[in-house]
Amino acid sequence: MSYRNYSQPTSRNCHKAFTIIELLVVIAIISILASLLFPVFAKAREKARQITCAGNLRQLGMGFQQYTLDNDELLPSTYCCGDGVNNKIGGWVAFNTFPVNDPGGRFDVKLGNLFPYVKNTQVYICPDDAEGQVSGDSYAINSCTMQPINAAHLYPGKSLAQIDNTSGMMLLGEEASHEFGRGTDDGYFRFQNNIADTRHTGGSNLSFVDGHVKWYSDDQLATQQLQAQTPTGADCPD
Repeated sequence: MSYRNYSQPTSRNCHKAFTIIELLVVIAIISILASLLFPVFAKAREKARQITCAGNLRQLGMGFQQYTLDNDELLPSTYCCGDGVNNKIGGWVAFNTFPVNDPGGRFDVKLGNLFPYVKNTQVYICPDDAEGQVSGDSYAINSCTMQPINAAHLYPGKSLAQIDNTSGMMLLGEEASHEFGRGTDDGYFRFQNNIADTRHTGGSNLSFVDGHVKWYSDDQLATQQLQAQTPTGADCPD
């Protein structure tokens, strides 16, 4: 008697594909997850940029402290505004024209008095500041740390002995000009002419004369008396 051999189907030969509906469901789930996660990732990236900016200000603050120790406890000078003369050399940063954040304007931080203590051009630039990445500087010195203006638009730096509250006196801020765009126009921060750029989630990083750095919201910047002086030296915090 002969037996006919019939092959039996095995699971190896069985194939099951996704249906169109199943694929659409998967795509919909991925889209929902992406819409939820992208804002979280964006916020995390911005926080990282804010932290980098704060680190820049700490390094610059250390440079200011070393400079003052080497110069009879005098802070470096700075140029302000425009007097028709280009190539402002002799301040904490140098620049070639005013306002610096106009096309063609450029800071040369290497020619500034602070650079020998910092030795890194990237420290001067906030990663959130598009104008600063072009001009070469994002930060401006508080005019309250300067003596009144002289004829050459050069402010000599105050001595540390003239600043009673070093932990409450702003040293550097992220300046935005009322007239000349979001970046700093001359590296000199006077609140009568300038405002703080709230580029970091509605706030701004500030460094203080004692070296610490703190983030302030827009409302805090307006209410905590961080104003700066007029050309006569008035209107500074006590």
